[in-house]
Amino acid sequence: MRSNPRSRRGLSQAEVVVSTVIVGILMVSCFSTIAASRRSQMSESNEVRGLAIANALMAEITQLPMRESFCDCGFGIEVGESGANRLNFDDVDDYKNFVDSPPKSRNGTPCVGYSDLSRSVTIDMVTIADWNATTATYAGVYRITLKVLRGSLEVCRIVGYRTSGSPGSNSIVGVNSLN
Repeated sequence: MRSNPRSRRGLSQAEVVVSTVIVGILMVSCFSTIAASRRSQMSESNEVRGLAIANALMAEITQLPMRESFCDCGFGIEVGESGANRLNFDDVDDYKNFVDSPPKSRNGTPCVGYSDLSRSVTIDMVTIADWNATTATYAGVYRITLKVLRGSLEVCRIVGYRTSGSPGSNSIVGVNSLN
C-alpha cells in the first residue's frame, strides 16, 4: 500500500515562514507599546518631580517682600546678597535670573532626588492694567516665571504673580506644564 503524497499531514515551509513573520510583527508591536508606555511614565514622573521642585521655590519667592524697604536699589540682587545659598535673598527681585543646578534648599543643601534637574527664574515687572505687558518701571506687580529642565528638555514651567501687598500675599494665576 502506497500513501498518497497529497494526504500527508504537516506544515509546509511557506506556512512556517508566514507564521514566523506574523509572530515577529506581533512581538515588535508589543515591544513598541511597552517602550511607549515606559516613555510616558518617565515623562509623567519628570513632570511631577519638576512641579514639586518648582512649587517649592515659587512658595519661597512669594513669601518675601517685593523690594528693599530702605532704598530704591534697583531691580535684582543688591550688594551682599549673592553667595553659595539664598539665605541672603531678602526680597522677590533678588531671584531675577536665578539659576539653580542641581536644585538646592535655601541654605545651599542639595535637594535629594533632584540632581538631574535644574531650575531657572525670570522676574519681570508688569503693568497693573495688563499682567502680560512688561515695563521698565516698578508698577507693583512682578511676573515670576520658573522653569525646570532635565538636561536641555523643559520639564515644566509655572508662572506666578506677586503684588505689592504684605509678604506672602500672592496669586499664582497660571500653571503651565510642558512635556
